[in-house]
Amino acid sequence: MTLRIEAIIWDVDGTLADTLDLCASALGTAIESHGGPALTKQEIFSRFGPTEEGVLRDEVGDRWVDAIEVFLDEYRAGLDGTEFREVNQVVRALADAGVPQSVVTGKGARGAAITLDVLQLSGVFEEVAAGSMDGSVKSDEIARIVSAWSIPPRRVAYIGDAPSDIQSSREAGVVAVAAAWKSGADVEHLASLGPDVLLRSEVDLVDWVAGAVDAPS
Repeated sequence: MTLRIEAIIWDVDGTLADTLDLCASALGTAIESHGGPALTKQEIFSRFGPTEEGVLRDEVGDRWVDAIEVFLDEYRAGLDGTEFREVNQVVRALADAGVPQSVVTGKGARGAAITLDVLQLSGVFEEVAAGSMDGSVKSDEIARIVSAWSIPPRRVAYIGDAPSDIQSSREAGVVAVAAAWKSGADVEHLASLGPDVLLRSEVDLVDWVAGAVDAPS
């Protein structure tokens, strides 16, 4: 039976834009420029969960306040060309159709705002819920937004690229949609976690939305 979806909540990095490597590179520059260690991309990825501010605080202490400015400058400078074009077209089409959409991201509020601005998606979403410096709050934020919508959780999809996004979706009771269209996506691992829906490409997203999402009448 096809799941019927009335609203969608989106992740950002790796879902709306191919920005994970850019995040790691910009964080690495910011950390080293403020006296922190030289970290590999994988070491930086392992620190994801807190916002960029939280990662920087953990690595350089109080100097994170200045280091975040370096991160944001580096990040903004590299954002052109990271857009998943068909994904963003889907977002705009759903907005035009009146389908409720929000964002729940692990990014800090400033990084999220910059990303959506470059993607020309500022103002499209009903709410943009950023992360926490102290760790992931995705499941709580997803549940809060669904409650405010007064839509049954199983009529709401959370679309994200990370294994932790599947877990956050389950904890919030919404439909877990695994986005596997980013470069280097580990499709087999995502599939092994049993998401409700696994989308391997942007074309898969277009087809799934056409068949599963109910626009308001």
